[in-house]
Amino acid sequence: MRIAITGGAGYIGCRLCTYFVSKGYTVDCIDWLAQGIEPVLNLIDNEKFNLHNLDICSQEVENIIKSADAVIHLAGIIGYPNCNAQPDLAYKINVEGTNRIIDAGYDKIFVYASTGSVYGALDTVCTEQAQPNPISTYAIYKLLGEKELEGTDAVILRPATAFGVSNRLRHDLLINDFVRKACNNVSMTLFEGHHKRTFLSVNDLVRAFAWGIEKYDVMKGDIWNVGDNRLNYTKLEICQMIQNIIPTWHYTIDNNLLHDQDGRNYFVDYEKIRNIGFTGNETLKQGIINLIKVYKNLL
Repeated sequence: MRIAITGGAGYIGCRLCTYFVSKGYTVDCIDWLAQGIEPVLNLIDNEKFNLHNLDICSQEVENIIKSADAVIHLAGIIGYPNCNAQPDLAYKINVEGTNRIIDAGYDKIFVYASTGSVYGALDTVCTEQAQPNPISTYAIYKLLGEKELEGTDAVILRPATAFGVSNRLRHDLLINDFVRKACNNVSMTLFEGHHKRTFLSVNDLVRAFAWGIEKYDVMKGDIWNVGDNRLNYTKLEICQMIQNIIPTWHYTIDNNLLHDQDGRNYFVDYEKIRNIGFTGNETLKQGIINLIKVYKNLL
């Protein structure tokens, strides 16, 4: 099988490329390499791995998608701060680029990376049937991608917020960011510490996206929350867990919602994906300890 992975040199993508190559698949990694080539250097000399330094809006990408048997679409301007800072580019990549990928590959085995952030701020437990309430441009654009795939056999995944170590580290993710600050002894203000978020290690997210391909017959044509009910935490609980490991770290709490640029607050239910056998393998504490090992050596 030939798999095209957009955003293949990214935080999750580089790990997925390694996984599928190790399983004997031919992988077309499509990425504009904004963060460099280092995340996939381990694969460069593997005959099963093909690297394409391309913008997903290019015609060349459409040709690659059309020649693949399966597509995992991860590429995009990631997170609300980046989308807000570059609104025109975010629309071009996250909306127009996504539409081009879908048009070229919707009739193949197709796995789409949406986001749990489509739930925004909801008082109810968020199953896949909950009405999305996106409160950021990033989440709105991800939801538009879901709408484009309605009526197809695509697997739509709404992942929890990722954490953990990857060849391409992301320092902006909440847990990674907090751990990095703690390792550098940088105090911080915690906004809306009672707000709930849901998390999953990058290792387990890689497993989930692989399931989208390997269990396609079970998952196709449906939306799946991807996470584990045991990993729903408030932001304050995250800080307390980190401080228990690094007791010298300090933070203050500000519960004025007007001061918080990230108003997400939701509790997600993962019963549906658990019923087909998926649960998280890595605990939050394990992930924090592994991040500390990395960040302590980057000081």
